[in-house]
Amino acid sequence: MREEMQDFAPPDGGPLQGLVASRIETYGGRYQVPPQSTAGSLYPQGDPELDLSRRRLQNYVPFAKGSGQARGLPPNRLRELEPEKRHGGHYGAVPPHSPKFKEVSKARALEVRLHTFSMFGMPRLPPEDRRHWEIGEDSHRGVVIEKSWKELVPGHKELRHQQEAVWELLTTELNYMQKLKIMTSLLAAGLLNLQRVGLLTEISAETLFGNIPSLIRVHRSFWEEVLGPTLEKTRASGQPLDPVSLKNGFLTFGERFQPYVQYCLQVKQTMAYAREQQNTNPLFQAFVQWCEKHKPSGRQQLGDLLIKPHQRITKYPLLLQAVLKRSPEAQAREALNAMIAAVESFLRYINKQVRQGEEQESLAAAAQRIGAYEVLESSSDEVEKNLRPFCTLDLMSPVLGIAPEHTRQLLLEGPARMKEGREGKLDVYLFLFSDMLLVTKPQRKADKAKVIRPPLSLEKLVCRPLRDPHSFLIIHLTEFQCVSSALTVHCPSAADRAQWLEKTQQAQV
Repeated sequence: MREEMQDFAPPDGGPLQGLVASRIETYGGRYQVPPQSTAGSLYPQGDPELDLSRRRLQNYVPFAKGSGQARGLPPNRLRELEPEKRHGGHYGAVPPHSPKFKEVSKARALEVRLHTFSMFGMPRLPPEDRRHWEIGEDSHRGVVIEKSWKELVPGHKELRHQQEAVWELLTTELNYMQKLKIMTSLLAAGLLNLQRVGLLTEISAETLFGNIPSLIRVHRSFWEEVLGPTLEKTRASGQPLDPVSLKNGFLTFGERFQPYVQYCLQVKQTMAYAREQQNTNPLFQAFVQWCEKHKPSGRQQLGDLLIKPHQRITKYPLLLQAVLKRSPEAQAREALNAMIAAVESFLRYINKQVRQGEEQESLAAAAQRIGAYEVLESSSDEVEKNLRPFCTLDLMSPVLGIAPEHTRQLLLEGPARMKEGREGKLDVYLFLFSDMLLVTKPQRKADKAKVIRPPLSLEKLVCRPLRDPHSFLIIHLTEFQCVSSALTVHCPSAADRAQWLEKTQQAQV
């Protein structure tokens, strides 16, 4: 017995008949669409009049038809609200000039559209959208797989555990590919169709789904070039699934799965965006709930789907280790160890990129809190004009003397009182970065702190504790190892002083 795992495919294209035909006729099949179609009308502006003698369902992708309450909904519910009911109903009485009227109208229009999708499927998007979002591109070629490896490999009981482990790798791959297609063929296709009629236009599909289409292409290629041929070889020969045949594909894992770097870098922002929109946008929340209730979604929530790629990419080493544990042959074990090493190397690369991305975000947030660079007082307007081009500090610039991939990090920050020479103590706010110490002064009427001393390079910095348990001395040297400046820092507590000295010493190592 084989299970067919297909994309959301359009029907074969038979003529409209029976109840479906009668409902399409009721909703617009023999109704001339007005030139000024609204978001609440059944068909978008510019749709041609349906001719029931020729029109087919080939332009629609069906989902769970008549699911939920939609099964018992009479046709007249899909028409525009009657004039005397437009401002009432279960939305409550809303005067036509009320600010809430547009919200109610859009909510009603969304309800009509989603019910139409449930009954007849989604209108087919333009080819360029379908290609970009990988919507139904492979619907004519369903991927077929048996229920068990035992249907392909008779006997070989001694390899039962190994074959089950390889089979799990294959079946979970197909299941995951279907989860990716749900995000494009159901969620993305539904959102784009709604946006074509003026609904949910404030939602960014690119921000919501990231580069999911690229992941779909990656896994389709991985199946067709690596996993699929292994399965076909076993089908043809009846011999056990050979893990060695997967070696070349997994050794190029890093090159094949490069789009995962971008996805993992953005997944935190993607999920935050989805969560924010669901919490603040009732129409988007209604759309997501409609998608989640449909059978093709597998009842998966949007957040669960968005985290699937991260979970899948980190699962490959575990799947391969399960095969290795159950493979007694030396050749198979050698191949599997090499495959695991290749995958883990790529995962370390992803983790490194994600960590650098987080460090960049943290640095950017710190840079936003630091404002003007005012370390000198000019003696005249002419002097000030000449100094101005050099009175900037770009914290996002690369750290001097090290590789570009190493990001400047904020290690410690906090308030203190500073004394220079015989001058009085000054309230300051210190920022300790991985390559410099920055002395700033908080601004009462502004969110940003003003830089009041040139950045002190940690390479030229010497810190010494003073007799006062709250204080320490900062000595900054020139490149000739001579004193350039000396600052006495008074911390709020002895524990704060200890932390500043410790963090500075660690950064200098």
